[in-house]
Amino acid sequence: MSEEHPSHFHLFGLTFPVYKKKLINYTIIIYLLLGVLLTVSVLFFEYEMTNSDIPGGLISGFLLAYLITILTE
Repeated sequence: MSEEHPSHFHLFGLTFPVYKKKLINYTIIIYLLLGVLLTVSVLFFEYEMTNSDIPGGLISGFLLAYLITILTE
């Protein structure tokens, strides 16, 4: 298995690595799981979606994918 060399970005004086392939894979998986979770919540538990569910899910899903990417390295 070949190691991916990360690119880096700087924010507030800190350097963060970005493993692009893993980040994209985890992001897609998390978005699919969030979609399934939201669908199950709406259909079986009578959850009513709010205006912030979709944008909040997109932002938190990407941040969760980045966290998982960093923790697995």
